[in-house]
Amino acid sequence: MADNTPEKILCVDDENNMLQLFKRTLGRQFDLYTASSATEALAILRRESDIAVIMSDYAMPGINGLDFLKQAGELSPDSVQIILTGNIELDIAIKAINDTHVFRYLPKPCPLEVTRKVIGDAIAQYNLVISRRQLSIQLEQKNQELQQRNAELAEKQALLEHELEAAKIVCSKFGKYGYQVPDGLEFFLSAKDGVGGDFILNAVSRDGQAFYLMLGDLTGHGLQSALGGLLVTEIFDQQCLDHPPLEELVGIINRKMCRKLPTGLFCAASLIKLDLATGRFRVWNGGMPDIFLFDSYGKLIENLHSANLPLGIVSGSGLTDNISEYDINGIESIFAYSDGVTDQIGNDLSLFGADRLQQALTATPPGMRRIDHVAERLRLHRQQQSQTDDISMVDIHLPSIQRALAR
Repeated sequence: MADNTPEKILCVDDENNMLQLFKRTLGRQFDLYTASSATEALAILRRESDIAVIMSDYAMPGINGLDFLKQAGELSPDSVQIILTGNIELDIAIKAINDTHVFRYLPKPCPLEVTRKVIGDAIAQYNLVISRRQLSIQLEQKNQELQQRNAELAEKQALLEHELEAAKIVCSKFGKYGYQVPDGLEFFLSAKDGVGGDFILNAVSRDGQAFYLMLGDLTGHGLQSALGGLLVTEIFDQQCLDHPPLEELVGIINRKMCRKLPTGLFCAASLIKLDLATGRFRVWNGGMPDIFLFDSYGKLIENLHSANLPLGIVSGSGLTDNISEYDINGIESIFAYSDGVTDQIGNDLSLFGADRLQQALTATPPGMRRIDHVAERLRLHRQQQSQTDDISMVDIHLPSIQRALAR
């Protein structure tokens, strides 16, 4: 038994002296019930549950012990049955085997030590039966819970697949898709899960005097980030046509993101504007990794650190206080990337890191694109590891962009 409650035992005998013997020898150890007839014993079984052992005399008037045990088995199927008999006959034994589940036969009279031993074995058998039943119930409950969980997972998987397809449709409307890529703009974009939060946008003003580029990294993946990207794309495309100052473009995108997107969805971004009229370019970095400036010899001139919050977090002023401005002369190219590059895990479980990235950029072989060289180094570092995050890179060759705009 699981607790210290005495086991219930039912003793059935039409001889009163036997019932008194059971009370004296077993009553102190067990929760003992006695009955002088099968009819009385069946009434007890209907009233009481969890009877561990039923011990019955065979030779009783009216209903004999075997017929009683057969009926008792229907009322209390887990109870272990013991029969007392003075002279067991073959036909009685066969009937007991066929019609009942008798655990032991005891001679009548039976030594007290033997009786106690057999009852102890019967209780152990009862506890085993109850334990198996409880385990079976628990297993059935676990199976039902597992089936329910599997059904829930299948439903979630179906929803995720549906969301992924919807996100793919949305993503087909922004990012690198459908955009005319001017000479001098090279990019690499790889989503971790088919549809990611990274995107690359470029636009030319209506007067042809300004080139804009936006590298964004939206929080999350799937449909939510895709819808956020679509909103940013629409704002970017509309605003860039009118040749806005960079701070104005950043401010408009930020305000509309704060107003239209749910809390917690924001966008780390790098925005660049090249202005032909002034011969200068400006860079805004909000929550993105360093932006690298290179000269015509491939030498790293400067790292532009992020000095602004990502877009979509706060709608107040101050977001555009830190914009870097440079003369185009002396600067050959601008390289920007998302943190999926440096956060990529390799086979040795180390990150690709900023040092490996700078080494790959500055050691790019002649005639090879920087982006291709970095992508190759990433592949060698990653080997069998899965892609850690969305990966995006953009390399802007300023002289080529200028020539493309001047045509």
